[in-house]
Amino acid sequence: MYKNFIADFFEEGLMIEDIDDYVEYWHNSETEQSLKDFLGLNDYEYEMWMREGNGVIRDILYCRRHNLDLRNYYKMSTGEKIAARSYNLNEIKEYKKDGKQGENS
Repeated sequence: MYKNFIADFFEEGLMIEDIDDYVEYWHNSETEQSLKDFLGLNDYEYEMWMREGNGVIRDILYCRRHNLDLRNYYKMSTGEKIAARSYNLNEIKEYKKDGKQGENS
């Protein structure tokens, strides 16, 4: 347990809220890792987490799962984010053609 939050989330099936347990463990243990490394975050992800709080963790996990860079993800328009999250190829094609979200969303 406690490899790092990101790895453990995917391997152990943690909940997003479990990040609080990791932070508490880090504060109460004598690990030599930085909190950023203990959580498994890169510099930008850590910066955003410090600025925005736990709400950004959902986006970080989504990006990690789909090999997206969080910085690029945040630069996407809402429609591009919907297309990136969509499993419906017709919606993606429609968005690319029309530049807007499909009717089936």
